[in-house]
Amino acid sequence: MYRTAVLWVFLAVVAIVAVDLVLRLVLRRQAPDVGERPAGSGLFGWLRVAVNVLGFAALILAASTSLSALLTTTEGQLTGDRLIWHVGSAPAFALAAVAIALFWAHRNRFSAADWSRLTSPGDWAIPLRKLFFWIAVALAIPTLVSILAAMFPLFGTDDQQTLVEIHRYCALPLAAAGLLFAYFALVTWRERSQD
Repeated sequence: MYRTAVLWVFLAVVAIVAVDLVLRLVLRRQAPDVGERPAGSGLFGWLRVAVNVLGFAALILAASTSLSALLTTTEGQLTGDRLIWHVGSAPAFALAAVAIALFWAHRNRFSAADWSRLTSPGDWAIPLRKLFFWIAVALAIPTLVSILAAMFPLFGTDDQQTLVEIHRYCALPLAAAGLLFAYFALVTWRERSQD
């Protein structure tokens, strides 16, 4: 059942990106005025870029190790080298997720202008970036807390299995929301750089 959920979530992410790309190609309109400040220059700008790249790399590593075990083994369980890589990338992902939340929270506040952007053709990247950012932040909390709680002898065996299941079912949409946030952040960055 989880494999089916993974497949559907992956297909949904690909479909959202494909529909966005097709609509952008069909509309072929001038990039909208995004009305946001540049990301910054100097040390702060480079730090923001480094955190974004590290967070995306850690997300890809954690997601690919868990999904490769799911798709290549009959049990779908993380063991051996894949588990080591998954657990090894988790601290980097957790720290990067916190840093990304701090760097991006102010820029992803919803405003009244976002609702009008959703209805104008080709101008939906910023509201969707904001939406997927907050979904990812909301899902990062139970994903990280559930697996950390399962590592300590506070719960019985059945409760630890439940915590691992919570981790699995929150991590899947977290990975999808994180990828879509990264995609729409790149789209808005590209639109801003073309202005």
